[in-house]
Amino acid sequence: MNDSRTPSRDSKQILIVDDDSSVLKILMRVLGDYRVVAARDPHEALQIAARATSLDLLITDFMMPSMTGDEVIGHVRRFWPTVQTLILTGHGDILEAEPWWQHQAHLAKPMDLAGLRATVSALIGPPSGGELSTSSGSLVRSLA
Repeated sequence: MNDSRTPSRDSKQILIVDDDSSVLKILMRVLGDYRVVAARDPHEALQIAARATSLDLLITDFMMPSMTGDEVIGHVRRFWPTVQTLILTGHGDILEAEPWWQHQAHLAKPMDLAGLRATVSALIGPPSGGELSTSSGSLVRSLA
């Protein structure tokens, strides 16, 4: 994917896990000010996390064929115990009854992409100590 924004080497690292390639593409574009790595499934994400030299944020879908988002978080935290996490899901209504859900950063799908960028910034700060670009905000207003 071509993007005129090139994250600097000191930009914060985000790993995104989602089995929907269209979601991955949109998220990579919207968060392009950060250093973003995408994984199409949890097992690929775990391989990436194991080899990573830094990881500031893990963004994961909740419902995937081989593993749930909370399972992905647990496995990634073996390598990165203090990594910030954000779960994206269309099943938030079901998860509201889970006690751990109240303490987990999460966004419901479809989501407002400006809200996503604000949540990411709140969790790990701006990409490299500067301001977030708003150029990608006009690309797509919500993720279905």
